Amino acid sequence: MTERVIPDAGVCLRDGWTLYKQEPWLLSGATILLGVICGVVGLIPFAGALVYPPLLAGLYSMIIRLERGETITISNLFDGFQFFIPLIIASILMSIFISIGLFLLVLPGLYLVIVYGFTNLMIIDKKMDFWPAMEASRKLIHANFWRYAVLAFVLMLICIAGSIPMGLGLIVTVPLCLAAQYRFYRAVS
Repeated sequence: MTERVIPDAGVCLRDGWTLYKQEPWLLSGATILLGVICGVVGLIPFAGALVYPPLLAGLYSMIIRLERGETITISNLFDGFQFFIPLIIASILMSIFISIGLFLLVLPGLYLVIVYGFTNLMIIDKKMDFWPAMEASRKLIHANFWRYAVLAFVLMLICIAGSIPMGLGLIVTVPLCLAAQYRFYRAVS
């Protein structure tokens, strides 16, 4: 039996970049569309919280399909709405748990931010309900905590750097970071 190799942040970024380069215009266009929709809907109180999780899951869906060699279109950005209820409930629960953890001692909240990192992927990829997806994400990441925490930190820095030029870099860094995260997810799931 061969042992599974857990990639480091550099490998995940390299593989994420390779995946992104397969459809850069489409993935960046979907990211722009996601931003525009969330920006407009965000003007309505609480509406953004109902739109962002399914759209993010849709962007993950595009990356998953691309990695599997399937054809993707901009309409795949809306794939997450097929899982609307689990995505919204997971988003609400994660926000509550993370907020409590941050309020109490900060470190438990940061831990939860990290270990719930695969929840949307589990819902969209494995068609799991919200609680099994949250638990599966927690267990998978906990087993590989430090390696994933390093990746999450690097991805956060990349997104911060992408946001500096008036957010323009995010049209590349967001899909790149999601693809890099997906690479890690595929290696451990």
